[in-house]
Amino acid sequence: MADSKPGDITPYCPAEPTKVVFIKSAGGQVWAAIANAEFMAEAAKCPTIQASWYNGTSGVQGAIAATNAAVAQGAKALVVIADFGAAQLPSLRKAVQSGVTVVTTVSDGGAQKGTDVSESLLWDVNSIGENQAKWLNEHVKTGKVAFLGGQPGAPSTETTFNAFKAALTKYAPGIQLVPDTWVPTNWDGAQKRRAVAGLLAQNGEYAAFVSDYGASDIGAVQAILDAKAKMPAFLNIGSSQGFVCTVKQNNIQWMGQDGSTRMTASALRIALADMQDKPSADPNPYVLFTYADTAAAKMPECDPSVSPDADLSSSLSVADLKKVLSG
Repeated sequence: MADSKPGDITPYCPAEPTKVVFIKSAGGQVWAAIANAEFMAEAAKCPTIQASWYNGTSGVQGAIAATNAAVAQGAKALVVIADFGAAQLPSLRKAVQSGVTVVTTVSDGGAQKGTDVSESLLWDVNSIGENQAKWLNEHVKTGKVAFLGGQPGAPSTETTFNAFKAALTKYAPGIQLVPDTWVPTNWDGAQKRRAVAGLLAQNGEYAAFVSDYGASDIGAVQAILDAKAKMPAFLNIGSSQGFVCTVKQNNIQWMGQDGSTRMTASALRIALADMQDKPSADPNPYVLFTYADTAAAKMPECDPSVSPDADLSSSLSVADLKKVLSG
């Protein structure tokens, strides 16, 4: 049995000074900054922990180099988002073989527990997809939907999309997935705007768009407005104040599941427990909570004083988010 409650890091604080590193390597820069702040805030609860992070933009080789460097510099635990999938696994496996605790989160690249990584903490894709499909069936009923994802081949998008597609077949027979695969957008607003413009030109109006990074869905909304098309519903995770305000300004149907930035703190707690051969009390897989549901009159406030990039589903205070996003 775990000797702590979920969310409590204190029983796992190391007795000796310990380096821990968070590694994020592609896309969602604002999300990454908030997720790192959550990681750092959690690490700060243990006076023996020295925490740092790598936020890379140099591709898979940069991610591999960052992992190798962290091990060489004496890190005892790594929390890694394996944005480049299987290509990152040899470096993670090498770290594990060196005695480093490695916990992947959000994306694990198909890692094998005990060989490639110590543990993986992924969001509960089945729960996400089932909630989205049931919502579409109840509130949209019929029409076309497209799934907007990350960079080509992004493992976190792939697993989230596959669960959504399976749930759609089971729970929303009146909703047609067009195209039958997910659309790469690099989690970028400008690319989503272009992608959605192309989808509209090719397939006509859509009843809904689903994505795994709602903050950049502002670009998709703009493409709808550009085309003067009927506004579809949006279902996403990883939202932002900017998207909240966009929903209110355009009277958009929205179902958002969130809290994803909190996963780095949970992954750190799991890593520390693993280092001490203790079970972790943190739930795994990680279940996102319903942050917004316009059909149920559940809607976050549009606060003009907060950066449009801020994700208020974070556990951080508004004041702390302002510091993170202005830094």
